[in-house]
Amino acid sequence: MATEEINTALEALSKIDASIAGMQESVKKGEAAQADVQKKIDELGEKQVLFSRQLLDIQQKAQKAEGAADLVDKSIGAQFVNSDSYKRFKGTSGARSASAEVSNKSAENPVTSAQAKLVPYRVPGIVPLDTRELTIEGLFPRIPTAAQTIEYMREKTFTNGAATVAEAAMKPSSSFEFELKQTPVQVIAHWTKITRQLADDAPALQAFINARMIYGVNLAAEDQLLTGDGTSPNLSGIMAAGNYTAQSFKLADIGGAGSTMLDLLRVSFATINAAGFRTSAVVLNPMDWAVLQGLKATDGGYLLGSPANSFASSSIWGVRVVESAAMAKGKFLAGDFARAATVYDRMSTVVDIAAQNEDDFIKNLYTIRAERRLALAVEYSNAVIGGALAVPEA
Repeated sequence: MATEEINTALEALSKIDASIAGMQESVKKGEAAQADVQKKIDELGEKQVLFSRQLLDIQQKAQKAEGAADLVDKSIGAQFVNSDSYKRFKGTSGARSASAEVSNKSAENPVTSAQAKLVPYRVPGIVPLDTRELTIEGLFPRIPTAAQTIEYMREKTFTNGAATVAEAAMKPSSSFEFELKQTPVQVIAHWTKITRQLADDAPALQAFINARMIYGVNLAAEDQLLTGDGTSPNLSGIMAAGNYTAQSFKLADIGGAGSTMLDLLRVSFATINAAGFRTSAVVLNPMDWAVLQGLKATDGGYLLGSPANSFASSSIWGVRVVESAAMAKGKFLAGDFARAATVYDRMSTVVDIAAQNEDDFIKNLYTIRAERRLALAVEYSNAVIGGALAVPEA
């Protein structure tokens, strides 16, 4: 029964793999839209994980049943007392001795042999290493694209001459200056190898690796969207030079002596709002956010509220706090992210597996590759402000 269930699960996984491969091939040939296919691939991926877990559970149950059957194997002592010779000795035959040939199959230790047959319980799934919550990409709007380079016109200067005009008088003029901006679509990718035996014997592990490959790509994208320096093949991240307003406040600008980092953030938010935007979020390193949460008033009370309820709403001056380990300690970035920049998706994350790379075929290896193509176009550099999260000395 277990064999039939295992074969059924393996067949289902094989069909899912074939379907995913076919969809990815149709995208490469231009026969289907990436966005439509990706949604179907995601759904099949969920089914793949489900079948993999079911298969793992069936295999474990079969292994436990096999282990339980092994428990009937008798120790040397048990075989001896059940032998015909010993029964004659105990009977009325008058035998003064007993001798029996026994099997040494499970008699390694008369005390521990039975216990040694117990099969350990394998917890389903895999305990992963620590993963980082990805929070940066969600700050920006996303638009699919088929282009290799994103071009856009950005307003550089605007001199507003609009004014009231007397009857029959000359109307005032305004002037504008624009600049053409270009940002190339970049590739983020990585690969790894697994054995065919590993892939065949543990489909759940293969599904886990696929998910891990996607996480690896998106983790790199997270860092690039925030701090990529724009030097090819890096993205031009939102904190690259020229993509944001660097704060240069003096102590007097934020309230003078006695000011705290909260005052620095307050004035930063006001700067964005005064420019015609609306500050939607501030990105902080988790350790810096912990420092801000720990600031106290002269009476010893926490400035940001009681520890019992302050964490339910992570905000400063009404602005949402976004924690990210991608942000360096001692730095911050705040602004209207939805208007500041746009993520252009040339290709969502795709996982490919093949056995024709290098000498994979003769070594029974699979090469798994995950890649994604995207770009970040910064339309309004004055919509975000950031820099050192520290009170100016003067």
